[in-house]
Amino acid sequence: MLLMHMYPLTAILAVHCGLSSPTCPAGENCFAAPEHLRWSLLQSSAKQTAGRATSNLEAGHDMQKPGILRYFSDALHPAPKTVVPQSNDTSLCEADAEAAEQTFCPSSCPYAAEMSNEFCHFRCVQSNQCGLLGTVENATIPDDNVMACRHCKVEACAKCVAAAPGQVGEKLEHCVKCMPGYTLSEEGECEMNGISVFIAIGVVGAIAAVGIIWWYAMICSKPCVNPEGVEYGLQGRHRMKLSQPGCGEPYPLTTNLLTTNVAGPATMAFFRYEAAILVWAIVLLLVWLGFAFFVSMDLLTLGTRIASTPQLLCAVVAWGRKRQMELVWTKVSWLAFAYVFSFLGAIAYGIQQTKMIATVNDKDATMTSFALKLEGLPKFNGKDPVEEKITTAVKKATGINPVGVSVAWNYEAHADEIEHAIDAELEEVPGVVHDSHEDAAGLEYAITDQVLHAWHVHLHEGHGNGPDRLKALLESLETTPTAFVVFAKQSERNEALAKTHEAGVEVKVDGAKCSMTAYDYAPEGLFWQNFHVTTRERSWKMVASWFMLFVSCCIWTVVLYIPYALYMSSFSFANGDEPGKFSEGIFIALVVGSQIGLFVVSSMGAKNAKFKTEDETQKTYVIFYNAALILNLIMDIALQTFLSYRQMVGVGAHVADGRLLGSLTSFQEIFESYPIQKSVGKLLYTYCWPCTFLVPFLAEPFVAWLLPWFTAQRLVGANKKIQGENAIKAFELGEMEQGRYADLLFNAILVVCIPFISPAYLAWILGAFIVSHVYIYLFDHVAVLRYKRKFNFSGPEVHWLGMQLWAIPCSILLGALVFKANQMSGGMQLGSGLLRGRELWFSILGAMALHLVVHYYVLELVVRPYRKVEEEDPTDDEYKDVAADQPATHFSTNPVYCLRSKYILNHSPPQVMYSAGKEHLMKENCKIGAYFQVKAK
Repeated sequence: MLLMHMYPLTAILAVHCGLSSPTCPAGENCFAAPEHLRWSLLQSSAKQTAGRATSNLEAGHDMQKPGILRYFSDALHPAPKTVVPQSNDTSLCEADAEAAEQTFCPSSCPYAAEMSNEFCHFRCVQSNQCGLLGTVENATIPDDNVMACRHCKVEACAKCVAAAPGQVGEKLEHCVKCMPGYTLSEEGECEMNGISVFIAIGVVGAIAAVGIIWWYAMICSKPCVNPEGVEYGLQGRHRMKLSQPGCGEPYPLTTNLLTTNVAGPATMAFFRYEAAILVWAIVLLLVWLGFAFFVSMDLLTLGTRIASTPQLLCAVVAWGRKRQMELVWTKVSWLAFAYVFSFLGAIAYGIQQTKMIATVNDKDATMTSFALKLEGLPKFNGKDPVEEKITTAVKKATGINPVGVSVAWNYEAHADEIEHAIDAELEEVPGVVHDSHEDAAGLEYAITDQVLHAWHVHLHEGHGNGPDRLKALLESLETTPTAFVVFAKQSERNEALAKTHEAGVEVKVDGAKCSMTAYDYAPEGLFWQNFHVTTRERSWKMVASWFMLFVSCCIWTVVLYIPYALYMSSFSFANGDEPGKFSEGIFIALVVGSQIGLFVVSSMGAKNAKFKTEDETQKTYVIFYNAALILNLIMDIALQTFLSYRQMVGVGAHVADGRLLGSLTSFQEIFESYPIQKSVGKLLYTYCWPCTFLVPFLAEPFVAWLLPWFTAQRLVGANKKIQGENAIKAFELGEMEQGRYADLLFNAILVVCIPFISPAYLAWILGAFIVSHVYIYLFDHVAVLRYKRKFNFSGPEVHWLGMQLWAIPCSILLGALVFKANQMSGGMQLGSGLLRGRELWFSILGAMALHLVVHYYVLELVVRPYRKVEEEDPTDDEYKDVAADQPATHFSTNPVYCLRSKYILNHSPPQVMYSAGKEHLMKENCKIGAYFQVKAK
């Protein structure tokens, strides 16, 4: 699962929410028995971390986990050192006092004990008086570390038995019933069942880490014997970068990607989307800060104030609820503005960017301006003159002679052979010798071989299979039902489309009726190897991908999430019984690791669906990834909130009016209560920052750029057999993807969840969001210009999906507005709004659903029509002029067509396969529609 939040959620319970022990029958402590709940203010909240001012009362504990847990507890759960000041007022020993001021007990009665019959009252007692004199009966243990009478406390214990008042000895407490996931030992302690999972994972991880470090040390220790291979690979890497038209040099880093068309209009839209989200967050933050400065600065602290003493805790809980209701109108006003601004801003943005993409595509002709997709072809084999038959059929039906036809072939079973043949055609270094496996042995070689294989560096297979065998292979292939027909002019393409659609002209190929339609996907984004997959087959692949995503979440939950949650639930989070910084580090690692895992699984699922275009694949990835993250967010927030609620109930948390949290029967009352509001706020904040907003993106340049580059230098330099095309593949730049939309949307969804809870976290979350997204924007800016190979995003589909999915943050804002407006309609009493219970929750869900529908139809009816641009004087570009500047065409990106051009159709010169950085190999041949050739400088 994605969220491992037990620590950030429950760690604040004692400090902020007034948690402590329940009241049970004398001599016992029923950790989670609601019928015996009693708020024990002193021992739960009086705590202080080492180094804080001594005037703040702080509690710790000296308990140890049993068995194997004791070892981990020392590292994960360091006991804090505290210094509790003492008072000179001996009157505190005679009577109880209201916990309203920062008062401490004198040395004559040094232990603070809560009164059992008065809320927020306590008295100071001697060690043998704990549980007597009208104090909480089951708080019988004098704790010298916190100078308070505390309840029985055994790690992970559900039912604990404490000593009788005044009893002395070493064993003052033992457990009789453990929490789920723990086993009761003979010593009366609870041992975790799932700790072996972490040990096994740790051992496996350590072995893997040692192996990788050893392998890396081995390759780094090898001398560089292949400097020419390294140099050749680096040159090819440089040529892969996006370059300026004419000069061939990379764009400067100062290029404004919001206005400069470096890789298609959808690339500009991509960066405008990022910039628009930044502007959105900045505006919302400024408006919220305006409320804080002009109304009350309490909006910046409400929900985060620390209560370091019992007296302050009472004040904070009461003050928090009171100020929350006094200032709720500011939250409602802000939400109303945020919703209207987000919705109307999204529509205005959508209109502007839709017009921009359409205008740029219409003004600057691309390959899609001249091509039509032909569907319904009968099955041919490689021996048939397929291209000629289709060309004749199109000319007969439309009266227009096309430039040529690029047929999609079914070569899935021979994909590796086709790839090797293309590599051989692109090879520039003569006489490359491939490995013969004679010296291949050992773990180091096995790891190296796997890395090179992942980079598509083929040292063993050799390039190609000989002309005769390759020709036989090409002749054995069969066509798919799809081909692309390329016309000489835009007007001819439009005329042919009009005839087949409006005039009802039929294109018949060998008697089969075919349809011609427009296709807005750039040729370099076509997956020619997937055109054989039918819609039905793809549907089943999608089902399998969804199932794989679900199973991955389940595995993550069972293997890591549940053991971690059980471990964290063993802490009472009272009197310092909470995890240390190392546990928080584990939490961050789990969150980041789960995000990486979901990214990998979502990416695999999208590719497994075998879509025909990169855009369709990216759209599916965005949907998969966002769906998985949102599902995990809902499940984990619900689960962790429930566990924390049970934990708070078990230790006797109270609400502002003095009632026990466990006595509340309405979910609405529970969620509106100040302890839950603070807990969920802390949970979301810790998850957002830095786990989701920053850490994964900070690691990305090292994992995606620097590490592969450095590794390639070492591997290529150490092996003279890595030459030519293999050297270039080792240094190959990464592929630009539009999956970033998923990250942006999920981060925005997290931000708009914050208004449901305490106000103070809103400013912090928005600030963290802005900082991280400025970094993300700069990161993507540098990546496009320096670390991604040439690409072209001309289609609007992925960006359109991003605009559609923006309806989710808007709908959540509307839901929060309904929730807070209802809260404002009531009074100080919890759950006193106009809408109560199911009425409220159904109203929130109904408002969210209504917005999703409205948002969708506004985009379809208002924004989508701007995709069509009406020109007063339309241009009629010619294919030969555009293709002379664009190497990626429907012919040059089709690997089977390129090989057929040479071995079957006998073109001279043949069509050379387009490969980023290899454009100089392409030769002009006007007879076959190949117009691109690098001009000599």
